[in-house]
Amino acid sequence: MSNRQEKIHILARMNYGRAAAPSFLASLSEALGEVIEASALVPLSESDVLLELFRNRYQRAINGSLLSYREFFRGSDARRVFHLTDCLADRLLGERAYLLAKPNTNCGAVTLDISTLLRHTAPLIRFDGDSLSAMSMDHTQGLLIDHNPDDSEQTYEAAVWGDRWSLLARACDRKELA
Repeated sequence: MSNRQEKIHILARMNYGRAAAPSFLASLSEALGEVIEASALVPLSESDVLLELFRNRYQRAINGSLLSYREFFRGSDARRVFHLTDCLADRLLGERAYLLAKPNTNCGAVTLDISTLLRHTAPLIRFDGDSLSAMSMDHTQGLLIDHNPDDSEQTYEAAVWGDRWSLLARACDRKELA
């Protein structure tokens, strides 16, 4: 894509994002049970960088080059997934993070309290379509809770990386406590 075409593409996404933002924020507010203001949106150009960083860190986590926790859960173990996210929410109180959701590709990432996100994992998975993706404000920590309803053996994937969040996830995992 030429530089001119790229600029036109970004401007079109920005225009679409401005038009879609009220609906996006209303749906997100409903999923979280609280009003999310437009001021929580991250500019689109910065959001694109955040998404690329998130994807890179996730790949590094699953390849073993980042300190991480990764576990797959059967559908019958869904309670363990939500125990994990609730426990993380308790331990990450007051920490801000970026929510990277598929419906926001034209609206931008959203800056929110990570505990709020984690306490609403199931509604956020429904909002997103299949996952909860978040990254710390300093970009060093991240998590993905992915829902694959068609896979009975790996219905949920929990991937958490970074020197703090992954260790907290390990401490929160009931299997690790057994």
